[in-house]
Amino acid sequence: MDQQEAASHSEYQEVYENSKPRPWVERNGFAHWAMALTWVLVALIAFNVVGAIVGVIGILATSDNLNMEVMMEELSTNFDILFLANSSGQILIMALATLLVVRLHAVKGERKDFLRLNITKNTWVVTVIAAVLFVVAQPTILFLGWLNSFIPVPEAMAQMQETMAEMIATFLKSDNVLLLGVFHIGIVPAVCEEIMYRGYVQRAFEKSWGIVAAILISGAIFGAYHLQISNFLPLATLGVFLAYVTYISDSLIPAMVAHFVNNGGQVIASSFYPEMLDEKITPDMDIPYLLVFGSMILTAAILYYLKTLKPNEAEE
Repeated sequence: MDQQEAASHSEYQEVYENSKPRPWVERNGFAHWAMALTWVLVALIAFNVVGAIVGVIGILATSDNLNMEVMMEELSTNFDILFLANSSGQILIMALATLLVVRLHAVKGERKDFLRLNITKNTWVVTVIAAVLFVVAQPTILFLGWLNSFIPVPEAMAQMQETMAEMIATFLKSDNVLLLGVFHIGIVPAVCEEIMYRGYVQRAFEKSWGIVAAILISGAIFGAYHLQISNFLPLATLGVFLAYVTYISDSLIPAMVAHFVNNGGQVIASSFYPEMLDEKITPDMDIPYLLVFGSMILTAAILYYLKTLKPNEAEE
C-alpha cells in the first residue's frame, strides 16, 4: 500500500510538473546561462550609455557654457555629476532593467523567488555572520590584491584604473561628502549589483549548471565586470563570498548587507583616516602575514559554519 501511494504521488508530481507554465527562455529553447551572459554584456553597454546621458544632462543643467571642451572637462572633474551618472546607470540598468529581464526566466508568481527577494528563517542570522565575514576577510582580500598586483596590466587599462581610483579618492576627501559617499558607493551598489549578480546571474547559472558552478562563475563575472584587471582576484573572491551567503540563506538580504559593509565601511573609514585613500597595492608593499594568516583561518571557519546553517531539503 505504501509503495502504491508513493508511486501514485510520484506520478501526480510528474503530471503537475509537466502541466506547470514554463518561462519564455525554456519555451523558446534558450539556456538560462546564455541569456544571463548576454544580458551581462548588454547591461555593460547600457550602463555606460545611461551614465553618459545623465552626465551630459547634468552638465547642461548646471553650466552656462555649452562649449564642448568645457563640457568634457566638467564630465571628468564634476564628481557630483559623475557619481549621479554612475548611480543612475546602476539603478536603471542593473536593478530595474534586470527586474524586467527576469520575466524571461520565470513565470508570474515565481519571479520574486527566482531573484531570492525574500526573507527566510535563517536570513537574519546569516546576515549578521556575513557582515562579520566581510570584516574578518579584509586582510585576506588585501593579500589577494597584492598577489594580483604581480599580474601585468596593459598601460591603457592601468591608467584607467588609476584615474578611477584618484577620482574616488578626490571625491571622498572633499568636505561634507560622507553621506553622499555612503549612498553612491555603499547603498546603491549593495542593492543594484546584488539584484543583478547574486539575484539574476547566479540563479540563471544555477538553473543551467548547478549551485557550485553558479557561485564560482557569478563571482568571476562580478570581478570581471568592474574592468579592473589588477583587482580581479579580490573582487571575484568577494563575489564568490556574496554568492555563497546568498545560497546559504536563499535571500539577497545577507549579500546586500555584506556588500554595504565592504563598500560603505571603506567610505566611513576613509573619512576618519583619509591617508588610506593614498595607499596603493603594489608588489613592493609590506604584507602583514600574521594578520593575513589569522584572517584566512577565521574566514574559512566562518564559511564552514555558514554551511551548517543551510536547511536541508526536508526542513525547507
